[in-house]
Amino acid sequence: MGVNRGYRIDIRNMMKQLYPKDWGLVNGAAWSLNHMIVTKRKETEETSSSFYNQYSMYDPVVDFRRFVSDNEPIVDEDLIAWVTTGLMHVPHSKDIPNTATAANSASFYLRPYNFFDENPSMASRDAVLISPAKNGKFDINRFGTPEGPARAAKDKPQEHKGVP
Repeated sequence: MGVNRGYRIDIRNMMKQLYPKDWGLVNGAAWSLNHMIVTKRKETEETSSSFYNQYSMYDPVVDFRRFVSDNEPIVDEDLIAWVTTGLMHVPHSKDIPNTATAANSASFYLRPYNFFDENPSMASRDAVLISPAKNGKFDINRFGTPEGPARAAKDKPQEHKGVP
């Protein structure tokens, strides 16, 4: 259809960095200042931080700000999406002797975008929704599909011109 295909990044859990950008200790975790940054892939930029950054926060071993300071174009390049997820923890009495992580999650979704010319479910012939009803029975919605025995559709071209 002439539309560009790609991916959409859907960040589900975000936490805003509360420290000032110019605070020295943020240098070692500069990736935390943005929810997502996209850069051109480089062999020299393998990780956004380093274990050794904690020993030299004012002059970190891996300074993430340098990854984007060159302001390189990213069109038609291999890309890296640096996604930052986070949680907010409110301390409570159950944190003693250790902090449990039950029910906490941090995630993002990588979703296809414009991968199909139309909704792929348009090709589904056997759409059925079964919902529980009263008295232990079920409501069955066949969305107009016949109740008889299933059989393959005849081979003939089908068209869908959108919703009027």
